[in-house]
Amino acid sequence: MQEGRNNAGNPQPQANCPIGKVHGRVRDVDPFAYMPMVVSLGPYHAGHDDLQHKEREKPLCMQDICTLSIKNMAVLDFLQEVIFPLREQALMYYLHGINDLRRGRNDVDDDIKLNFRFNLMLLHDAAFLLVAMKALPRRNPNQVGDDEQRRTSSHGLWTDVAIVHDLLLFENQVPLVVVERLYQVATDRTDDFSQIVESFVWKTLLKHPNSPIPDQNVRTTAHHLLHQCHMLLRPTGYEIVVEIGGASSAADENAGVKRRRWHRAMQYHVAGVGLTSKGNIDGGVTHHRLLDVEYSGGALEIPVLHVDDNTCSMLRNLIAMEQASTGVGHYVTAYCVFFSRLMCTAQDVTLLTKKGIVVHQLANDETVAAEFANLCKNVVFNEDGRCNYLREACVAADERYQSRVRNWMTWLKHKHFRNPCLAMGAVAAVLVTICTVVQAVFAVFPRN
Repeated sequence: MQEGRNNAGNPQPQANCPIGKVHGRVRDVDPFAYMPMVVSLGPYHAGHDDLQHKEREKPLCMQDICTLSIKNMAVLDFLQEVIFPLREQALMYYLHGINDLRRGRNDVDDDIKLNFRFNLMLLHDAAFLLVAMKALPRRNPNQVGDDEQRRTSSHGLWTDVAIVHDLLLFENQVPLVVVERLYQVATDRTDDFSQIVESFVWKTLLKHPNSPIPDQNVRTTAHHLLHQCHMLLRPTGYEIVVEIGGASSAADENAGVKRRRWHRAMQYHVAGVGLTSKGNIDGGVTHHRLLDVEYSGGALEIPVLHVDDNTCSMLRNLIAMEQASTGVGHYVTAYCVFFSRLMCTAQDVTLLTKKGIVVHQLANDETVAAEFANLCKNVVFNEDGRCNYLREACVAADERYQSRVRNWMTWLKHKHFRNPCLAMGAVAAVLVTICTVVQAVFAVFPRN
């Protein structure tokens, strides 16, 4: 970890990838997509009654780290060596401050109490992440502590899935600069901590059907776990474009540019725009990144999207991170805008399922359509700007969609060539018409 992490005593602003709260109008569309289920990380959800069970486990994780520390350090020692030098730098990540730590307390907190709670929260959350990532080596690999064994035995399958869900929420993040420092102090190691974080997030995403393909040529410092997940989903060959100036800048950029938009899958199908799937499974099929949507040969080539209960929640949190950040790109938002237009009705989902582009485990196609139809509601995104990496594909697909000749040919194909009988009948009708015309010509102009 290099960028912004070398000078622990000299905090630098981290405005390009902060940790904030989701805007109210966006949150209202699906409030539960941004709320942790079992574990709170950071100040925004601290103190919630339904998250207290994991709060009681965090001191035990810190106790394990103290036991494994080669320096036999106590909690106060870790506070002094890890948190105090990085406190101001970590505080800069949280756009909405730490006043949520006052929640649920009867006394009026002064700044000293509030700062102490924030420092202890950072230490305990960093310890929880290190234990969750299994980043700490054991002195005796065959020996498992009683506390860890008790915690592991209390975890069910649902809890394990819920923890993974909570670790990738935008409002539920801890700056990795703190986690890295705790790791270095506890283990006295100086190896690249970013490799540990990338490996953990990648293995976590491998459990999800839409697993990414890491780009070995891209090495960017991750500021928190959701940011690492965001980088692993980066499309092939994507270059980050930062738009500055808000709505006025977007209007200037779009001046003189013909507006284009995505259409529904059924509309593309009727208009003759092909929809094909890119395989991303083993067995001799080429792997593709999830966001590698392309237009080629008159068809949109789309990697297979697996939809489950957690898919839209993860996409919503990635969108929220892009909306609050600068310099990270907007490729997830562009991808979600594409799919929210492509399959916003049950007929679209049915068509994409038949073509192998969408595989879902939800109750019915109507549920999937409802989830994606509102995926980008109230989200700010300039579809015609340079930040939209799918702009060229959208323009090419829209030009083919608007072609009258192709629309007529496609209508003829769907109307008269849907099955062999109709095709043979249409061919016979054309031959009869040609013979009739030839006969009429010879009748009017007989041969001498």
